Amino acid sequence: MDLLSAMRVFVRVVELRSFTQAADDQGVSSSAVSKQVAMLEQHFKARLLHRTTRSLNVTDIGEAIYRQCKVVLEEVAGAENLVAEFQGEPRGLLRISSNMTFGQLVLSRALPEFMARYPDIRLEVTLDDRMPDMVREGYDLMIRIKGSQLPDSSLVARKLCDIPMFICATPQYLADQGVPDSVQALQGHNCLIFVHAENAHQWQLGAPGEAPQVATVSGDLRANNSVVVREALLAHRGIANLASFIIAPHVARGELVPVFPHAEPERLAAYAFYPNRESVTLKVSRFVDFFAGWLNEHLPQSLPPADKGAV
Repeated sequence: MDLLSAMRVFVRVVELRSFTQAADDQGVSSSAVSKQVAMLEQHFKARLLHRTTRSLNVTDIGEAIYRQCKVVLEEVAGAENLVAEFQGEPRGLLRISSNMTFGQLVLSRALPEFMARYPDIRLEVTLDDRMPDMVREGYDLMIRIKGSQLPDSSLVARKLCDIPMFICATPQYLADQGVPDSVQALQGHNCLIFVHAENAHQWQLGAPGEAPQVATVSGDLRANNSVVVREALLAHRGIANLASFIIAPHVARGELVPVFPHAEPERLAAYAFYPNRESVTLKVSRFVDFFAGWLNEHLPQSLPPADKGAV
């Protein structure tokens, strides 16, 4: 029996409370997971789990074994990382969680270059707008777009880049409904809301050296995905406040225009979160350094000029 492999499987079963989810997580079949747990129970000569068709519960001794397995696996991972440090090359599996749209439109473009640079690192990427429990769900790194209020937790946060937000609409919508002359005038317009944004209903603009103006907005569309908001925007349904990386190609083609082109946009930021600064692995530090540099080179902080030939 490969005791370490059985420990890894058992730990994921306990953390996910599911043989099926643990199988998906480890890239094996459910029967393989059941076999690994059974072998571990045979090794310890104790029942570690109570499993029924509706629930999975950890026995008292199973809970104690789970905690010891976590310690052993962390020590093994630490030894592997130490070897990698001495060899100077990061290796192993890097599990990343990212915002959905940011992951689709930005992170996905950076990954092939990173993989080519570090061929001994394997990537597992999950796109999800919720905030996961990094330790329980086994992520090495989490990338999220946040405002000034960071999660109150033990996680280490490193800012990767600014994310400017632009209030925008189609030229047709503004021709039909009029151009608002202030942030407060947005209250008379149909504002399309991305609900996961920290500034979802409180849009603000400012000028250098001045306090920002804030307006509470509403409209007939609220969505948990910014691409859904963008598509309604392109259909002339209203005004939206979206990140530059979501709208930049459409601004360049003249399909969207900033509503307040001379105002200072609100800025959020992309952050990398990881559990512990002291034990950060080489693969995590290399990825964070790489991605921060990649974003600085590829993610512009202003909107592109419209193509003068665009219609």
